[in-house]
Amino acid sequence: MEWDLLEKTTFWIENVELNNADLGLVAATAAAALELEPREVMVVDVRPGLVAFDILRRRVQAETVAGKEQEILRSLAELPGVNIKPGAAVHSEGVLGLIALEPEEAARVLAESEAMAREIGQAVARRAIVFASGSEVIAGKIKDTNSPYIISALGKTGYRAKYGGILEDDAVAAANRLEGALEEGYGLIITTGGVGAEDKDFSIEAILRLDPEACTPWILKFKPDYHRHHKAGVRIAVGQIGQVYLVALPGPHEEARLGCDRLLSGLEQGLEKESLAEYIAGALRERWRSVMKEGGHEHGLPGRCC
Repeated sequence: MEWDLLEKTTFWIENVELNNADLGLVAATAAAALELEPREVMVVDVRPGLVAFDILRRRVQAETVAGKEQEILRSLAELPGVNIKPGAAVHSEGVLGLIALEPEEAARVLAESEAMAREIGQAVARRAIVFASGSEVIAGKIKDTNSPYIISALGKTGYRAKYGGILEDDAVAAANRLEGALEEGYGLIITTGGVGAEDKDFSIEAILRLDPEACTPWILKFKPDYHRHHKAGVRIAVGQIGQVYLVALPGPHEEARLGCDRLLSGLEQGLEKESLAEYIAGALRERWRSVMKEGGHEHGLPGRCC
């Protein structure tokens, strides 16, 4: 289980004296006791009776930290020039304070923390927020029929869903709104619209700003004319940050409905990001394939790609 140190990265030992000790070796020994790399711990202060260390990373594995006080003290006591006196103890604020726990107590705290993390994770995973997008919706020229449908579908499958409002036709502004939803603890963030080839479509780009490795399979591809079409086609996006999914669905209502239904089905099946994106995209491509066949042509439909 990984813990965020939340800027509290310093710990110190009281009742210890150094006499011509190698500070690099002292830091490396403390790092080894915490199962960290030597370069990830440094000595930052030495005073009579005190040595302070700083961990040069923000996140640590809980199991490598909790209950490690005696191991740190024993390891340091074996070094030349290090005198661990009676009553020596490791101190810290924040998460690193768990170093001083007794091993049995540390095991109990870790077990309780893991159980709590699972409960929180399950609760977050079932919190969803849905955004519409586009200046036409903002201006009231187009009625947003997608969000009510998606919110209703989410509710029927056990999600607590909320309408997040309308995203601007701007990648940075849209990404900021999505990032805000991340910080508010939503486990599923959905956008509709803004996935096309026009120069005002930025839902894909917004998700890529938050997850550069988001999967963005094509639904339709065509050659840009740089009048109406400034991009090579229509895509969807499925991004993931931790356990949170960010999904960009098309704007046309039938496609949004189909994409939503496939999304919920894929999540229920436990599909990973790439498989989930393709599962949604495949259904949307098939719909377009049927539409184009009815119209007498079938160009512009990509195969599987991400």
